[in-house]
Amino acid sequence: MSTQVVFVLQLLWFTIAWTTIARLVVWPWSQRLPAHQFVALWIAPQMFRVLGLGLLVPNLAPGMPMEFAAPTAIGDSATALLALCAFVLLQKNHSLGRPAAWAASVVGITDGLHALSMAARLGVAENRTAQWYVPALGIPLMAAAHVGCIAALLATRARNDAQASA
Repeated sequence: MSTQVVFVLQLLWFTIAWTTIARLVVWPWSQRLPAHQFVALWIAPQMFRVLGLGLLVPNLAPGMPMEFAAPTAIGDSATALLALCAFVLLQKNHSLGRPAAWAASVVGITDGLHALSMAARLGVAENRTAQWYVPALGIPLMAAAHVGCIAALLATRARNDAQASA
């Protein structure tokens, strides 16, 4: 079986698994939290995107084109930093928490889509070696977390609007 086929099968499987866990367990449970903590929970996984820096380590990703590695590492790190800021601000129930969560989500989704398209164009799956688990396991988790965070931001906005008009 080719490397690409194995990678796509794993990516699909982990997408189904993370989405199922998020939808059936995490989402229902997390809705009980106060609005700021509800959003913070969904932005938290993005703090781990610094794993993308491993693309810059030659023995973790031998032969990885810098054309892919550098922008992906930068985008992942920027997302992680924004997510950390958002998480702290949300935990403190600070007014900038929601805008920071939106920023982390927009940057993260944009970076993720850019990295996926560039990875496909450059055929970087062959260069992943020790980094294989990061996209196979991590991309689906990050996608589920981004969707969950955006849904939480929208749900808490609706919840806040309803409370304000009552």
